Amino acid sequence: MEFHGFNDTTIKYAGGNNTRGNANTTDIVSYVDDWAERDGFKVDANETSYLCSGKKKVTKYSWDDVVVHYNYTNLHHDWPSSFPNDDTKKALTCLEAEATSLILKWFEKWTL
Repeated sequence: MEFHGFNDTTIKYAGGNNTRGNANTTDIVSYVDDWAERDGFKVDANETSYLCSGKKKVTKYSWDDVVVHYNYTNLHHDWPSSFPNDDTKKALTCLEAEATSLILKWFEKWTL
């Protein structure tokens, strides 16, 4: 599971040098695609769906809900939340795309 703000300049969605100038990161799409391949999925077999709307649109890419990536259109390097907190004060998401709830729901389906 991967959450990423499209406007992130710390770890850029398109990849490249970070804001500290001490690392070059892979673009997020390649990172997630590689992850899906390592788990035995075909990259082009992902299901794309959308949460929220308008300026808060979130694109969800999912491979059988095992590998999941959320692209938050309006977020930067923020925790996806629908209410202000120390990490996210202005750029908020909608209730259905809050990272904490999505993580808890995702883990509920797995057993040890």
